[in-house]
Amino acid sequence: MATALPSAASVSLAGVLTGPVRTVTVTASLSRALYLSTLDPDVPALCVTGADAVRVPCALVLGTGTPVPTAAVGSTARIGAGRVEAGGVGAAVTRWWRPPRPRVHLVHADARRQAIRALSGPRRGLPDEAAGLTGNDPAAAVRALLGRGEGLTPLGDDILAGALVTLIAAGHPRGEVLGSTIAAELAARPGATTAVSAALLTHAARGECVPQLAAVLTDPTDRLEPAVEALLRVGHSSGLGLLHGVRLGLDVLTEPSRTLNPTTGRPAE
Repeated sequence: MATALPSAASVSLAGVLTGPVRTVTVTASLSRALYLSTLDPDVPALCVTGADAVRVPCALVLGTGTPVPTAAVGSTARIGAGRVEAGGVGAAVTRWWRPPRPRVHLVHADARRQAIRALSGPRRGLPDEAAGLTGNDPAAAVRALLGRGEGLTPLGDDILAGALVTLIAAGHPRGEVLGSTIAAELAARPGATTAVSAALLTHAARGECVPQLAAVLTDPTDRLEPAVEALLRVGHSSGLGLLHGVRLGLDVLTEPSRTLNPTTGRPAE
């Protein structure tokens, strides 16, 4: 059995990490992150990552200076009983951490929107279809955006995640509608996006996100500039996509002319 390295695990992973040992599959292998399929619909992925990497909500974080295990996509790993074994490396959970679930106060949403707009400028690179997330037919926007782009988390998915976390953070009815719409689309088109991105959208539907996104939603507006800059440094285009989503979500929250049906999240008749 591999020697166990100490690690800190997201509490979202508690069910799969403290349960019986089982064999899972490597779905993505990067220099700073190793993603495993958990076969659990509530927490579809487990990310073994280094201490200096972006901390996704499903991360098991290794100690400072500890390299991430190397394993081929499609190879097997084992999780359970408080451990992860992958690529010949074992990690034991020695402490837990809680992924951010930011909260947005509606009374401050417009000031935040104006501050972010001033800091980030025009919405360059925002697909035209994304505007549909604030309109009468968000389902069409979800279909157009899901899986759109390159990489482990395509730009369209990052936009969806940013909008979703923002609306959930404000307790807005459109957030639940958007989350249900994304879940239905993923079920209908399981190959529409990457397994990693689908897993992170599952977390976004619960309002869970990376710390950089949480800071943009919660830091005081007069100190937003470093938070926006930090978010834009996340991934190749992930930070930009998430910020686009935040701006769209804030547009929904601050639209004075739109009265929404509390059940459907759509404009009232």
